[in-house]
Amino acid sequence: MIEEIDQRLSEWIAGVLTEDIEVSLLPPGDMGDKKTVGLYLKDILPSTPNRGPRRPPLQVLLRYLIISWAKSPRDAHQMLGKLLFAAMENPGYEVDLEPIPAEFWNAFGTIPMPAFMLRLPLTVERPEKQVQLIKSPIEVTKSNLVSMGGIVLGPNETPLTNARVELSTHHLVARTDVKGRFLFSSVPTQPAKKKVCVIARGRKYFQEFDFTMIKQEPWIIQFDNLEV
Repeated sequence: MIEEIDQRLSEWIAGVLTEDIEVSLLPPGDMGDKKTVGLYLKDILPSTPNRGPRRPPLQVLLRYLIISWAKSPRDAHQMLGKLLFAAMENPGYEVDLEPIPAEFWNAFGTIPMPAFMLRLPLTVERPEKQVQLIKSPIEVTKSNLVSMGGIVLGPNETPLTNARVELSTHHLVARTDVKGRFLFSSVPTQPAKKKVCVIARGRKYFQEFDFTMIKQEPWIIQFDNLEV
């Protein structure tokens, strides 16, 4: 992840400068007397990966602040120049030469320093989703549509208003009117066994019934022991 990019950039810096230097991941500040290159991760930016036939990876853009430090400003400038032009030659790196705002340096209590930004993507591949193969022909079952209505009653056969009636088998929902009546205008006759849930006054009533066995019209759903 990010630490792998840190390591790759540290090795790249050592390869470009080919001398005994330190690479610091710390924010800008007093780096002592030894030759040092600052590799500070300043920003993590959004990035959109290229799309293809495979599942797109997760991707962000890392932006590092590159600075150099040595007892001699000439040595520090030489190191920074080598890194800058090596980065411009590298097709995997994007150099950002926008000026660093003074507020940034003030936040770390240091004077402005020569620096440049280095952008590079961090990509995390995602495994392809498992797709189940269909090993047998698809069977299409025809089912007639019929209307189905009923009444929801409480104790003493009191109609329950605004009760929610869910025909869970087919993901259908209806509400009762002031007389407790509800209606599903198009209900498949198959499968014959259907699950119903009625929610009224904070209570739930569940029932599974055989559609072919309903003889009464309308269908009556009776709540017992329910205050209305």
